[in-house]
Amino acid sequence: MMNYIFAGMILTAAVWSFAAGSTADVSSAILQSGISTVELMMTVTGAMALWSGIMSVAEKSGITDTFTRWFRPLLRLLMPGLEKGSAAEKYVCMNVAANFLGLGNAATPPGIMAMRAMAQQNRHPKGGPSPEMVTFAVLNTASVQLIPSTVMTLRSSAGSQDPAGIMTCVWITSFCALAAGMLMCRALQGSGPSRLRRN
Repeated sequence: MMNYIFAGMILTAAVWSFAAGSTADVSSAILQSGISTVELMMTVTGAMALWSGIMSVAEKSGITDTFTRWFRPLLRLLMPGLEKGSAAEKYVCMNVAANFLGLGNAATPPGIMAMRAMAQQNRHPKGGPSPEMVTFAVLNTASVQLIPSTVMTLRSSAGSQDPAGIMTCVWITSFCALAAGMLMCRALQGSGPSRLRRN
């Protein structure tokens, strides 16, 4: 569906540029966007490499075990079926910690490993996602961010004079998004399709 939407937007822009006689401006904008995209990728890649390295050091030094103990009560409440002390629990905690610090890109590797570990533990008879997998997907997508590091990096690279000026807004919106996501998740698990229910 998104492919059709983007294709329609591009086609509309091309037709409008011909009709308005601004083809040269559109061509220039396309080239400039390509340059800006590469610069943005380098900026985000640098931040991602830094924080991914920090998370790797944290895992090997045992700091992630501390994170696990901190977040375990919350995980017990949200994902009671998650096995205590399992690899899935550790990776979920690392993902939550990274998202809490606003390290969206650095949260991706432990998020993937957490989902793989939960898939191995999944005992759903039809191979569908377990309630823990569904809850984790929502938790990862709509996460509370204490320090929106990635967004601040993007704002700084775009020339913002106050990259941290959006912190209060991020706290409010991320908390509201997480609360709404968790409520919807619980509602669907309680009365939705059988594949979302616990065995």
